[in-house]
Parts: sequence; C-alpha cells; structure tokens
Amino acid sequence: MKKKVLISFFIILLILALTGCMVAPELTDRYLAEEAVYNYWQAIINRQYELAKCFCIYDGIWYNKIDEWEEYINTNSEGEASLIISEPYFYKQAEVIGNNAIVYIWIFANKLAFPDSCCWNVDTFEYEVELIKETSPPGSWKLK
Repeated sequence: MKKKVLISFFIILLILALTGCMVAPELTDRYLAEEAVYNYWQAIINRQYELAKCFCIYDGIWYNKIDEWEEYINTNSEGEASLIISEPYFYKQAEVIGNNAIVYIWIFANKLAFPDSCCWNVDTFEYEVELIKETSPPGSWKLK
C-alpha cells in the first residue's frame, strides 16, 4: 500500500514538472521596480521609443532621455557601423523606500565598424534610476 502511494506521488510530481507547473516568484516591490527598468531598456534597445515612454512619468527625466538615446543610437548606427546595446546590468540591489525606488544599472554600448570589424568602441553608462509607485493600476512602477 505504501509503495502505491509513493509511486502515485512521484507520478503526480512528474506530471506537474512536465507541464511546467511551478511556483511563481514572489512579486516584491524591488522585483517590480527592476522589471519596469528592464522593460524600459528593452524598448530602447529594440528602438520602440513610444513603448519606452509608457514606462515613464510624462515629461519626466527618463521620458525626455528617450530622445537623447534615439539620437545617440541613430548617430552611432550611421554608415558602415553597427551599434549593439546590452541589456541593463543590475550591479547593486534596488532600494525601495515607501512609494519610491532606486535601481542601479550599467548599460554598455558597443560600436562596431564594418567591413573590417577590427575597430570598435565601448561606451559605458552608469545610472541610478528613480521610480515612483503608481496608484492606478496599483503596484506598477514608473520611471521619474
């Protein structure tokens, strides 16, 4: 009898594992703030500037910085060159104080010259991104 129960338990566990049924990560304020910053940078990397604005407070610092990044990307992607921007690297744990958060990131931009590709340049940007928690929808974070 014990053997049947144990086998049934392992079969159920195997089915859950194969169907991808897992426990979701805890959605803390720190995690949600970092996710908002990550989504903002993904939009900029993919040149979806209007989408990046959705993660910001209208006419805020990071909202206006989108135009600077668009110009930087366009200027460094002209001619026989390619600009590769890395995903944000979170070099320090985000700090959450009430309805405000600070996320610490590095962004690396690699400029490769073609056709020889021997010439390249790396720009490093270090940011302390400030966010504010929105009341509508509750729990969402916006870059200031």
